[in-house]
Amino acid sequence: IAALCLVACGTPTAQLAPLPIATPSPVALTGRLTFAGSTTVQPLVQKLAAAFGQQQPGVMFEIAAGGSVVGITAVQDGTADVGMASRELSAAEAQGITTQRIASDALVVIVHPQNTVRTLTRAQLRDIYLGKILRWSALGGADTPIIVLQRAESSGTRGAFDELALAKGTAAAPQLVTLATAGEIQSRTASDAAAIGYVGFGNLDATVQTVAIDGVAPSPATVGNQQYPLVRPLSLLTGPLSIPLAQDFLAFVLSPAGQQLVTEDGWVAVR
Repeated sequence: IAALCLVACGTPTAQLAPLPIATPSPVALTGRLTFAGSTTVQPLVQKLAAAFGQQQPGVMFEIAAGGSVVGITAVQDGTADVGMASRELSAAEAQGITTQRIASDALVVIVHPQNTVRTLTRAQLRDIYLGKILRWSALGGADTPIIVLQRAESSGTRGAFDELALAKGTAAAPQLVTLATAGEIQSRTASDAAAIGYVGFGNLDATVQTVAIDGVAPSPATVGNQQYPLVRPLSLLTGPLSIPLAQDFLAFVLSPAGQQLVTEDGWVAVR
């Protein structure tokens, strides 16, 4: 398999009714599948494509990122066969697009390991980002200003967070820092005891401390049973200009082998 991974910056993602997915084809397939969209979904799709390519060495992949909005637009205008999204699509965005959810993701709120604040209500989290709670001491922590981290506006993770945590509001904290990637959010949080940020569950590592929301800690179990409140879909998008090979790939992604890869990559499988 030749895997060409053209990675750009981040953006939002999608929603919709699931496709009728057949079983993965036993027939030898050939062709080139092009992808664009969410920087969150892109690394997972790379791994799924590599596994699919082992079964179907005649299939090649071009996997670009660019953010969820880029993926939605690319499927609509036919410049990509498959879009990648890490948020729900609006009604306008969903016109002509079929959305297949392939995994669920928790938006995990993170702080520095030395931060003693380990749980927040959704109202407190919202007030931090809207600039109504300014110091950690108001939450039982150190008497220091809260450094609020967010993703860029084009990010699907940012779009999902604004919808789920901020009720579609926009962060306006005075100590607000915008960063491009989940890695940058995590690195800054790990090095700054006053910082708070958010990343996808699959991007989480041990350098930071997770924060429970409304008393519920993020985990595969609490995401799967819908107890954790900040959950978003990770989806693949197709449209009328997508080539038939896209359906074969989707069948693999939703097969037991594909869903096992989803789980191994740190996300919550949908099947």
